[in-house]
Amino acid sequence: MLKWLRGLLGGSESGVNVSATEAQALMQGGALLLDVRSKGERQASLIPGSKHIPVEQLASELGQLLKSKVIVCQCASGHRSRIAARQLRAQGFDARSLSGGITAWKNAGFPVRKG
Repeated sequence: MLKWLRGLLGGSESGVNVSATEAQALMQGGALLLDVRSKGERQASLIPGSKHIPVEQLASELGQLLKSKVIVCQCASGHRSRIAARQLRAQGFDARSLSGGITAWKNAGFPVRKG
């Protein structure tokens, strides 16, 4: 019951949220970094090597993703990426959320570039 309530309220779920360091390690192991922000946000800055599918289009774009890969979802702060990771998990994907989003990525000293 508590897990269900946390999910409903946007709380953390075991295994879903990963730090920037954990996300980078997953990417080095072959995980896909999925940017779920808007096109405008992505044009301002992006994480090199990330794939872009806005969270609003995720359900209709599932065919672009492989269930055989770990997917790390990324947004600006971590909220939309948690939503995207939950949607993907419900469809059978191994999905995670970059806690703190691109801000945490930058703060960890990892590269970003203009889109």
